[in-house]
Amino acid sequence: MVLENLSSGIFFGSNLTQYAIFFIAIIGCTLIAKIIYFFIKKYGTIIASKTNNEFDDLIIEVIGTPIVFAGFIIGLIAGYQFLTPDNTFITNNFLKLIEALVIINLTWLSVKLVDGIIIHFLIPLSSKTESKLDDQLIPILRKLAKASIIVLALVIILSSFGIEVMPLLAGLGVGGLAIAFAAQKTVEDMFGGLSIFISKQFVVGDAVKVSGIEGTVDSVGLRNTRIKDWDGRINTLPNSSVVNGTILNISSESTKRVSITLGLTYSTSYAKMKKAMQILKTIVKKHPDCVDDSRAIFNDYGDSSMNIGFVYYIKNKGRKFDVLNEVNLEILNQFEKEGLSFAFPSQSVYIESMPKMRK
Repeated sequence: MVLENLSSGIFFGSNLTQYAIFFIAIIGCTLIAKIIYFFIKKYGTIIASKTNNEFDDLIIEVIGTPIVFAGFIIGLIAGYQFLTPDNTFITNNFLKLIEALVIINLTWLSVKLVDGIIIHFLIPLSSKTESKLDDQLIPILRKLAKASIIVLALVIILSSFGIEVMPLLAGLGVGGLAIAFAAQKTVEDMFGGLSIFISKQFVVGDAVKVSGIEGTVDSVGLRNTRIKDWDGRINTLPNSSVVNGTILNISSESTKRVSITLGLTYSTSYAKMKKAMQILKTIVKKHPDCVDDSRAIFNDYGDSSMNIGFVYYIKNKGRKFDVLNEVNLEILNQFEKEGLSFAFPSQSVYIESMPKMRK
C-alpha cells in the first residue's frame, strides 16, 4: 500500500500538487497577516501618539503575534479545502484542531493583554502609593491571572475534543493524598508566603537580616523570598524557612545608631578631655542628618589610652556611609586644631636600678 502511494504520488488521499497548494496557502495567508500588522503598527502608532491614553499603544503592542497566528489558521483552513483526505481520523478532527488553535490564539492574546495592563497601568499606579504591600502583591496577581486564563483555555480545549473534565478532576482527586504528601513542602512554603503578607514583617524594598543573610528584599512570591545582599547577589529562601527563622527588619529602625571608641593619649589633661567630649557632641548637633541626642563619656583607662565612648544617631539612613565619613573627618579636623592626640598601642618599660652587690 505504501509502495503504491509512493509510486502514484498520493499520500492520505491527496497528491503532491494538492499538498503544495496547501502549504502555499498557509505561507501566503501568514505573510498577508504580517503585512496587515505592519500597516496597523505603522499608522496605528502615529494615531496613538496623538492621544493621552496608553491603552491604544498597548493594543498595538499585543496584537502583533496573534494577528500573524490568525493568518496561519486562516491559511490552514484555506489550504485544507484543496486536500482530499481519505483518513477518517483527520477528517473528523480537523475542525476540532482549528477550534483548539483559535482558543490558543485567543488565550495568547488574553495573556499578553492582561500582562500589558498590569505592566503599563497597575505597576506605575502602585509605585505612586506609599504602601509597599501592593508592590508585593502585583507580581503574584500577575502570575495568577495568566495561569487562570491558561487553565480555562485548557479546559475548553479538552472539552472540545470530547474529554470530560469533571471525571478527570475526580480522578486526580483520588491521588490527591499522594500529591499532597509529595507537595507538602510546597504547600508549607505557600502558607509561609501568605503569613508574610498578613503579618507584614517586611515588604519589598526593606533592608532585612534573615537566616544570616542581610540585604534588601527583592521580591516575595508564593513559594520563595528573594533577598539581594550587599554584594548584589540574589539569595532565594523558601518562605517556610523565612517565617520559622529570626527576622530582623533593619528598615524599621527610625534612626541608625553609631557607636565608636576614641582613645586619647595619657598626656591629655582633664580640661582637654572635657573639651574633646564637648567637640564630639557639637559636631553631631550641627550635622543636618544626625539626631541631636549624642552621648560622649570618659569610658575607661585602657592599656595605652584613655577611651571616650561616643554614641550618636543618623536620621537620614540613606546617607549612612556619607554621614559616617563626614562626622569622622570633622572629628579628626577639630581634634587636630585643639591639639588632641589619638593614642596607639604602646608599652612603657620602667627599669629600676639594683643596689651594687658587695664583693
